[in-house]
Amino acid sequence: MEKRRFSRISFGMAAYLTVNEQRYLFSEVGNLSVGGCLLFVADMHFEKGTPCQFRLPLDPENPDLIIEIFGEIVRCDGESVSVLFTRIDPQSLFLLHNVIRYNAPDPDVIENEINEHPGLK
Repeated sequence: MEKRRFSRISFGMAAYLTVNEQRYLFSEVGNLSVGGCLLFVADMHFEKGTPCQFRLPLDPENPDLIIEIFGEIVRCDGESVSVLFTRIDPQSLFLLHNVIRYNAPDPDVIENEINEHPGLK
């Protein structure tokens, strides 16, 4: 049975993940949703439940266009890490919704998901 509440989109932009005060750069986000993300890693191991911060700069020329989300590691297998988003400020949530709408193959599905679950859960 599918547990996901939100559709995933492919998203090829770079992102940062801060875990245990160490910041890691990922060349691209494997997939992104309102509830979490998947990042591809090589030889990194994080414990399940570890708090983290996900940062997605949308425009390198404009530091105000950044999505910042707190979360926790839900899976890490040495090849990928899955992050569950747990806390986000209103501006970042607004930007996240728009990024997902714009990149979704069916924006109406995304709109329905956002209306049913206006926050992260």
